[in-house]
Amino acid sequence: MQKILIAYASKAGSTAEVAEFIAKVMREAGAAVDVRPVRDVRDISAYQGVLLGSAIRMGKVLPEVVNFAKTHAAALAHLPVAYFNVNMTLKDDTPENRTIVDAYLDPLRAICTPVSTAAFAGKMDYSRLGWLLRFFFSRSKGKEENPIPEGNWLDWEKIRTWALEVLPLLQAERLPA
Repeated sequence: MQKILIAYASKAGSTAEVAEFIAKVMREAGAAVDVRPVRDVRDISAYQGVLLGSAIRMGKVLPEVVNFAKTHAAALAHLPVAYFNVNMTLKDDTPENRTIVDAYLDPLRAICTPVSTAAFAGKMDYSRLGWLLRFFFSRSKGKEENPIPEGNWLDWEKIRTWALEVLPLLQAERLPA
């Protein structure tokens, strides 16, 4: 049985949670799925499809995800690939913010054209951030210039729906060499 790889990079854990949840949904639908941080993946030849996920920091996909896509670009060119990101911009889900977050994936699109993409609002828990970001947010708490309050905006039903929509696309035949 061919497998799907969900490879991700997460800074505070939300993207890892989303990746694991997507894998659970896909497994319940009968798929064989491996979930790994991008830093732990060396070879993708055993997979029939790849789903790459990234947290967004400062409006950008994490560098390790872009590096993963560059490193595996030749193999990804022959596989169905999908991308997702978890970000705080969508805590306010507006058409303008959807346009902004869609552009976050442009560096990955430049490496490999995806069969599907998704963006999900995440959660902010200051205690899970590194000391520098915790310090920054603690200094701006309650001020208007702090655009990211603590809270959880993960919409598990939206994530489940996309996981089921993207699954058959990732199970498609390998693209010709």
